[in-house]
Amino acid sequence: MMKMKSGVEQAICILIMLATQIDQRPIRSAILSKRLSVSDSYLKKVMRSLVVSGLVDSEAGKDGGFKLRRTPDEITMLHIYEAIEGTHSFVRPTNLAEKVFLRAEKIRDKKQEVLEVFFDAEQQFKARLQQYTLGSLLAEGSERIGAADWEAIVLAAEN
Repeated sequence: MMKMKSGVEQAICILIMLATQIDQRPIRSAILSKRLSVSDSYLKKVMRSLVVSGLVDSEAGKDGGFKLRRTPDEITMLHIYEAIEGTHSFVRPTNLAEKVFLRAEKIRDKKQEVLEVFFDAEQQFKARLQQYTLGSLLAEGSERIGAADWEAIVLAAEN
């Protein structure tokens, strides 16, 4: 069975925070990691993947941090999934079939049959992710979820 890294869920949550940040101001990684209760070092690995994939920009300096590089409507769940999981196929055959089917042609046929089913499922999975955007996740009827000052929220929670 396929298992997604927890980084996919974290990336979605991070992108929601960046998308709803008041005045689109950059958010520091420390604020993101505190709000999500994840280690700053792990969060930085997720952020690096989001930056490399072109979904997020990193700004240095005192007022720096992370901000969206694209609009929420331009970011699909497939972009997020592939930023964390990579673009390679999750269908990776082993040679276990050779240990249970004794005839070579049966091995080849059955292995191909199973691979085709999984490959088809993968294509459907990715096509569905492509249809759903971060923007649709932020929609509440005809309106968007309101803006937030994430730094103020995190600092208030600490006091």
